[in-house]
Amino acid sequence: MVSSSKIVKVALIGCGAVSQKYYAPALKALGKTHLLQVKVLHDPNEDSLARLRQYFPEACAVRDLTHISMQGIDLAIVASPARYHAEQALQLLKSGIAVLCEKPMAGTVAEAQAMIETAAKTSKILTVGLFRRFFPATQTIHRIVTGQVLGEIVSFDFSEGGYFRWPVKSPAYFKKDTSQGGVLMDIGVHLLDLMQWWFGEPTEISYADDAMGGIEVNCLLHCKFDQGFTGKIRLSRDCQLPNRYLICGSKGWILWEVNDAGAIHLGFTGAQLALKSKIYQTDPEKPALTAGKPCYNFEQSFTSQIVNVINALQGKQTLLVPGEEGIKSLKLIEYCYQHRYLMPMPWLSDRELITARHLNQQS
Repeated sequence: MVSSSKIVKVALIGCGAVSQKYYAPALKALGKTHLLQVKVLHDPNEDSLARLRQYFPEACAVRDLTHISMQGIDLAIVASPARYHAEQALQLLKSGIAVLCEKPMAGTVAEAQAMIETAAKTSKILTVGLFRRFFPATQTIHRIVTGQVLGEIVSFDFSEGGYFRWPVKSPAYFKKDTSQGGVLMDIGVHLLDLMQWWFGEPTEISYADDAMGGIEVNCLLHCKFDQGFTGKIRLSRDCQLPNRYLICGSKGWILWEVNDAGAIHLGFTGAQLALKSKIYQTDPEKPALTAGKPCYNFEQSFTSQIVNVINALQGKQTLLVPGEEGIKSLKLIEYCYQHRYLMPMPWLSDRELITARHLNQQS
């Protein structure tokens, strides 16, 4: 445990797009509150390192992860390409350093389980960057669903994706031998995490994608749950989808627009009106039924996951996404890849379909 009066020393492993866009601004803001200090940066790409040095000029660049333990680091944020997550997280945990690992936490369930076991053996924190759990909107949906405000869940329809715009540095992101998967592993890990957080584990899964020897760009899932309801999930990297999650219950429905951290749509069965509701904090200085300040936005929610880890290190808070939670969506993804079939492609001839199905099974 780290003393609550101590500034937490942080190492940022991987200085690419996710660090430049999200982690660096969040860590810099938290550094101004004296909650933490970024002491170490690690990335083999000099240009990426230079960009992060603009945020943290006092941090030293370390070429070899074995040297990080000599820097007195309390927390390492692993934000490197996904294929390095497990290897680097294991090395850091064995060195006695707590780890916040970006999603996906590993390429396989076996790797993820090894990370969890190592964290337990070393008594070090392992948490996964499934930061959508920190959105006020997703937390509100969790309360509404588990509290049965909508009655019994009847169905859900989740869609997410559009034209790929993430600023990747190389084609490795799209190659089967260097990536951990396609759109299901990338976007789907967030979506499946929320699905299981809200509903529990599905009992039946049907999965189809368009991979033909490489990684999938589009995929489709149908899930069934113990309670009897079913749901549909559609993901894409080349087709603009509605980007919304719809949950229907016996008493009403919820609609959430992807990445809108502070609002939901809510309607009730038989009603002619619906709510588009912003989410507010309750004000401790006012009556309990009075809304206070607006809740966190996207960026503040991202920052909240880092605060959660630091508070857990100091014994003030429980981890919201420990490794044991992060592995759940990875188990579903691994199952999907092992039981995939080809998405409907009516434009292919019968002969082309035979070849496409064969390639899909090899993906």
